[in-house]
Amino acid sequence: MKNSLIDEFEERYQKKPEIFTSAPGRINIIGEHTDYTGGYVLPAAIDRRSYFLAASRNDPSMNLYSVNIDRETSFSQADIFPPEKTEWFDYIKSILWILEVNGYRTHGFDALISGDIPEGAGLSSSAALEISALQGLSMLFHHSIPKLTIAVMAQKAENDFVGIQCGLMDQFISVFGEKHHAIFLDCGTLDHRPVPLHMIRKKTDLFVYDSGIKRNLAASDYNQRRKEASEALFHLQTFGSSSFKDITPEQLDQQQRRMNNTLFKRTRHIVSENNRVLEMLKALEREDLIRVGDILNRSHESLRDDYEVSCPELDLFFEVIKGFPGGLGARLTGAGFGGSGIALVEKGMLPECRETLMEEAKKKGFSTPSIYQIEIDEGIRSHPI
Repeated sequence: MKNSLIDEFEERYQKKPEIFTSAPGRINIIGEHTDYTGGYVLPAAIDRRSYFLAASRNDPSMNLYSVNIDRETSFSQADIFPPEKTEWFDYIKSILWILEVNGYRTHGFDALISGDIPEGAGLSSSAALEISALQGLSMLFHHSIPKLTIAVMAQKAENDFVGIQCGLMDQFISVFGEKHHAIFLDCGTLDHRPVPLHMIRKKTDLFVYDSGIKRNLAASDYNQRRKEASEALFHLQTFGSSSFKDITPEQLDQQQRRMNNTLFKRTRHIVSENNRVLEMLKALEREDLIRVGDILNRSHESLRDDYEVSCPELDLFFEVIKGFPGGLGARLTGAGFGGSGIALVEKGMLPECRETLMEEAKKKGFSTPSIYQIEIDEGIRSHPI
């Protein structure tokens, strides 16, 4: 892909790109809707990436072309302000906006973006685009920005410019991902460490099930879930708990009498999901695949019943894997409301599992899903030209 993108850039702009960066999408192995509450997560970068190529101009014009949708646009710094309705180019505008907000000067450029992360599939294509663009533009404009600052700036751009109140996890893993490892991250302290996934790689087929149900987070209930989580945390703090991570099962039971049912269910998911992340660390260390699969299953059930972010297509996927010989575990990954799930099946069982999933989706009259095996990849890269 690298050479073809360079060739396309040269053909479109009649010059070579000066920078070429890429950043990965991600799966979240466990720890869903816990990042924006300061909890624990265990994401991993995947071998699907967003690519950004650019070269400087001698005028203020900022020109952008998307290979994936074959569309182009031009704008200047005066045109960069938060949109009422998000368009494909607003993610790049958000990066230019956050650079200026933080005192990093920008100027005219020609840029090309491309990628093979399915959009709207819950694999964090937006964060990958933001990170690849932020790294690329900081290099183009000769700014040296630390990696953690890049992740935090990209998150703020999505929060305050695009309008999606995401946590830091997606941008963080897109920067810090390591090949064949997940990253355990405490989103409250930003303490993190790599977690080997060699057992999963050797003994299972890890795959993504893209339901085909696209979701626009800015127009979904995602921000509502975040609001409910904030309300629940405020309630807990009035009773002496500083974070969801502090809640014991006994304290959780006590809260059931004090909270309305919706807030209690949201709390129960977040508290139990934080505990599942810690369980997963132990299961991976012990190479206990049965426990790994069980944790995935319990996470999906909690997301379905307590956080209410699943959908019929992903619930079918979950049930098929539970009943499939060689199926170890499955759950939705990402924010939900459509998008994708991840599953583990015994090594060599993916072709048969794929056929079963396709048949069951067809019986239900669901959209034809996309199913693809993935590898765990590294984070942001700067490619030689």
